[in-house]
Amino acid sequence: MQSSQNQQFNKSVFNLNQAFDALATDHYAVIPQFLTSTMREALLAELLQLQAQGLFHEASVGRGVGQTRQAHIRGDSICWLEDHFTIGGQYLALMEQLRQQLNADFYLGLRSYEAHYAHYQAGSVYQRHVDRHRDNNARVMTTVCYLNDDWPTEAGGQLKLYNPNHELLLEQTPTGGSLVLFMSADMPHEVLAASRSRFSIAGWFRQD
Repeated sequence: MQSSQNQQFNKSVFNLNQAFDALATDHYAVIPQFLTSTMREALLAELLQLQAQGLFHEASVGRGVGQTRQAHIRGDSICWLEDHFTIGGQYLALMEQLRQQLNADFYLGLRSYEAHYAHYQAGSVYQRHVDRHRDNNARVMTTVCYLNDDWPTEAGGQLKLYNPNHELLLEQTPTGGSLVLFMSADMPHEVLAASRSRFSIAGWFRQD
């Protein structure tokens, strides 16, 4: 398993170097083919299997006792990745390698990574928000990895990313296998409605 993880990571080295340059200057980056098609297909198959087993739940907004389901604000359903997941565990190991590389290049003090599978049904959205909670600064960098196969632009579902002044920086189509990285604290973003189901992995590198 470790050798296949290294192979996946090594295939992304060229794109990774470009992405780190972009992170240094723009605080966000896109790696178009971060996952091989084989890895992407396996992750999507595992997602669908976990969903069929009833392990997904509707995502909430807020924290702790203040958590509520407000589908007009956030309409996805999620399943947190665990190390023992056959394919999800490989993805977590891959992101552990990325965590070490980010620390080596940017001295971010990243100590852990958490992620969940996400399913946005047709028409569901996630309104503009930031990923770092006001009372907790643990999340440092956000990652979004897309799992759909062919995704035409007209299907919608784009990720829109803004700078702290709410000026648009990126409108990313959820192309399968691509990875988006951006700083969690001060980069508002939103997920637009799509005409079909959209599958992804959302994750966060943390300092805790």
